[in-house]
Amino acid sequence: MKLGWAFLPAALFLLAAAPGAAPTVLAAQAWTAQSAQLAHDLTNAPGECVNAHTPQIEAGRALFRSPTLIGGPASRLGMSCNACHVNGRGNARFMLPEMTDRMGAADVTSEWASHVRGDGVMNPVDIPDLTDLGARTAYGHAHDPSLEHFAHSVIVEEFQGEEPPPEAFASLVAYLRALRADACGGDVAISLASSADDVRGALSASESVDAATASLLLLSAQEAIGRLAERLPAPTFARDRARFEALSRDLGALRRTDDVRAAWTHAAPSWSARFERAVERVAPREARTYFDEATLNAALTR
Repeated sequence: MKLGWAFLPAALFLLAAAPGAAPTVLAAQAWTAQSAQLAHDLTNAPGECVNAHTPQIEAGRALFRSPTLIGGPASRLGMSCNACHVNGRGNARFMLPEMTDRMGAADVTSEWASHVRGDGVMNPVDIPDLTDLGARTAYGHAHDPSLEHFAHSVIVEEFQGEEPPPEAFASLVAYLRALRADACGGDVAISLASSADDVRGALSASESVDAATASLLLLSAQEAIGRLAERLPAPTFARDRARFEALSRDLGALRRTDDVRAAWTHAAPSWSARFERAVERVAPREARTYFDEATLNAALTR
């Protein structure tokens, strides 16, 4: 399996080749509509509507943001469930030519995403908000009566992902069921703090699951580190990026051990201290990173 941001070169190559596109800065540009508000779209997100926070739900939350979970070309581009359903909501700015010809919609039978479901026709449907998903009685364009069956088919058929470990899949479904409209807040900024919390959450969740799911959660943490590090402009933040890259490599090494949970339990205090120091070094300079809308806008319009 790939390291935290092994997918980024492919995404950045595709963007660099797009005529008339803004300068490539972040992987999410690949599926975000080009516009004058691009920097805003890439630094803000709808509020997450989670009505409970348990270890199982936190594990599902991390996996929802993991490109590895869905697999296929979308995974290699860096997309996850969260790309279309930002924080479990919709994504009115979603625009990926391989999957849609209009913003806020996606073709669930795209040949680009899957040879299993691909029908050779561009027929995107509106991307739905997933809040109150657990209260629905039918899911998707085929009106599947089972949320579990529907979510499984999205992973292994719609996007050609590998069969997820049972505990990992149960965690994902628990997260989906925890998305409730009555728990929604307003829009939130994508920040250094929130990105660091994504890493912490994945690692914390890995401590109470089976080995296969723990390994997947450590990989999710690597991917979250990649999303954080790509917002640190080089060469200004070269040393900081190197620290995060080293931290990601160390998680990758832990995933290759015979007992992932025991290895992480042993390494966690030292690794976490290094991670917190790396975050603390960046925090006073956050306004110079691509977490800052004005800084990102300057890079996109350079």
